[in-house]
Amino acid sequence: MARPLSLQPLILACFAALPLAISQEAALQPIIINSAFSNIDYRTNTAVFKDIAVSQGDTHLTAERASAKGVGFTNSEWTFAGGVVIVWEPHGTLRADQVIVQFSNGEVTGGTAIGSPAYFEQQPTDADRPVRGHADRITYDAKQDTVHLYGHAQLSNGHNMEMSASVLVYSFRDERLQAESPDEKRGIHTTITPN
Repeated sequence: MARPLSLQPLILACFAALPLAISQEAALQPIIINSAFSNIDYRTNTAVFKDIAVSQGDTHLTAERASAKGVGFTNSEWTFAGGVVIVWEPHGTLRADQVIVQFSNGEVTGGTAIGSPAYFEQQPTDADRPVRGHADRITYDAKQDTVHLYGHAQLSNGHNMEMSASVLVYSFRDERLQAESPDEKRGIHTTITPN
C-alpha cells in the first residue's frame, strides 16, 4: 500500500532497520520550497531548481539541484542531486549524492538514494546507539513495503549486530532482513557483540 503524501517517505526509503510511522497530521502540513533559482514550465510539466531547500513539518531536505517531471507532488518524479541531505528531526538523517522519488495519485510509490555511499542514521527510541547503514544504492518500494541496499551494503541495528553484504533487503511487512552475496563465497559478514 502506498503511503500518504509526505517528505518523510524520502527518509523511509533509506532507513532499512525500522519502519517509520508517518502521521496523517505531518502529511497535511504545507510543503515549503526555497531555492536560489527555479524554472517551472507548465507546458512541458517540468521544473528545475538550484540550491534547493524543501521542508514539511520536522522534515528538511537540501540539495544543490532538483528537477521534476510532473509539477507538484501528485503524479511526478523528483530528482535531487548534489550533496543531498534529508533530516527528520529528531529521528534521523540521510546523506546521498542523488535521491529520486516517485509520486502517484499524491502518494509516494518509490524512492532511490545513490551515493558513494548513500548513508543514513536513525536514533530508535529503544536503542542506546543509532541504527546506521550505507550502500551504493538504496531503493524503497511502497507496494512491496521493502528497502533494498545494493553494493557495499552495511547495516548496524543500534543494539549489538552489524551486517555487511553485496545486497541487504528489509521487508517492513514481514519484519525480515535478508542478505545476499551472489559474487562472493561467504561474502555476508555478521558481527554480534554479546551484551
